[in-house]
Amino acid sequence: MKRILIYSLLLTLLFVACNEKVLDVKNENAYIGSTFFTNATSITEGSTAMYTPLLYQGMYSREFYFIFDLLGNDAEKNFPLQGSLLQFPIYTHNANSGELNYLFNSCYKMVFRTNFVLDVLQNWKSTIQSDIDLNKRITGEAQFLRSLAYFWLVTCYGDVPLKEKLADHYIIESSRTPAAQIWTSLETTLKAAITNLPLSYPDADYGRVTQGAAVALLGKVYLYEKKYTEAAGELALLSAAPYDYALTGDVDDMFVNDKKTKETVFAVMNGPWEGWGVGNAYYMFGGQETWGGKCTVSDRAQEYGMNDWYNVLVSNALANSFTYPDQAGKSYTDPRAAKTFYSAAGAQGGDATYCDNCPGGVIQYGDAFNKGQLSWRKYEYYENVKSYGEPESPINGQVIRFADVLLMQAEALIESNQVTAALPLINMVRARSGAFTYTSLGDQVSARTIVRRERQIELAGEQSRFFDLVRWGTLVTTINAEKQAALGIQPVKDYHVLLPIPQSERDANPVLNAQVKNNWN
Repeated sequence: MKRILIYSLLLTLLFVACNEKVLDVKNENAYIGSTFFTNATSITEGSTAMYTPLLYQGMYSREFYFIFDLLGNDAEKNFPLQGSLLQFPIYTHNANSGELNYLFNSCYKMVFRTNFVLDVLQNWKSTIQSDIDLNKRITGEAQFLRSLAYFWLVTCYGDVPLKEKLADHYIIESSRTPAAQIWTSLETTLKAAITNLPLSYPDADYGRVTQGAAVALLGKVYLYEKKYTEAAGELALLSAAPYDYALTGDVDDMFVNDKKTKETVFAVMNGPWEGWGVGNAYYMFGGQETWGGKCTVSDRAQEYGMNDWYNVLVSNALANSFTYPDQAGKSYTDPRAAKTFYSAAGAQGGDATYCDNCPGGVIQYGDAFNKGQLSWRKYEYYENVKSYGEPESPINGQVIRFADVLLMQAEALIESNQVTAALPLINMVRARSGAFTYTSLGDQVSARTIVRRERQIELAGEQSRFFDLVRWGTLVTTINAEKQAALGIQPVKDYHVLLPIPQSERDANPVLNAQVKNNWN
């Protein structure tokens, strides 16, 4: 009997060995792009995945706001701040700073995903009109998001590898592309995106890239290239039909109460918006799409919050900027200070109370804690709760908003020596918050001072200041003067206008590493 069983087993093995088809078993759980992305549902899911790197490490879930608020001296470290984040306020960051590695890598992850989707869309053939329209729209979304990633890469790192198709990502040893070529690519890609994108979306898709967002980013690209006439013209489009952008009545609508407003041009969607928001504590430390549960929240409110982790303060330099001469030469404190930070007894124009809408009533800021420190009000909950207590902020991260558009347009006009045309744009932004309006901006030098101060005040804590100072060529002198006054040091060097190429990228890409100068960039 045993002999029969052995013979049977041998015959079976022989049959299997001779018939390879038996071994060629299809894995029903596996898929590839060419077979999976073949209908509107799967392709829409792929398009949503293009947005997720915006909440990866180095981006808006956590590190992005730390990096640029600290480098731009909007924020100053508080004693709870730890690790390599302590490098940024004193400009000791380097090629091994983890946050900068995250930023670089997450930008390229967004580039990869957008190129992947663009590749899929080219192979998706459908004669159904709704599919054709969807293909066009998602193409525009991918073009914008790739452009946004490259905007950050080229402004932060200068020459970087330009990958414009999926095959480019499989060339590991990529050389750096000259920044001028990247700026040209941004112009071309954003012009194409504008023709592909819709003006708006139904509520279920609120937060996806619109045509107006692509127009705004193209105008911003022109501004950074110092193409002021083109920038002013492009940005002016957003103030007229078919666009309906407008300043919200109260900045708290965006930064405290988190309402949908016509001021948002493009934002990172956090929280409860239908189809997007999922909460998961501590996602910002690297969960991403694994244990993070596809989370779409930010930790900023808890990291910055005075009654939570309280890792940073408002810098004195930022707080001081809210007090400046009025048109008569008298000292004036801008009312936007009270929308930006808390201070005991309203010092430097800050808000002296919090919990204004709490069931337990209003609390005086300086009475319970903080000893006169300047704490962030913007992007915080403290008008409505005493303590939030979770790293799950649903307040959307504003990337471009209409006030920013108006001020960029005003700057472009001033740099084109069209000072009078810039006046109503600046006044529109000021009037919204109750600041006095100018009757004149003076000459070009005076107007330049005013619009630059407007950007510092209006966009405080929105990761704008560092980029603005680099663009104006004033980073070194401005931050050194502020750090000298606060800390008695002048840490900023000329090379700090660019971030160091991350060591992880240099190790992985010898060709790029050979192009790095002075062990920095």
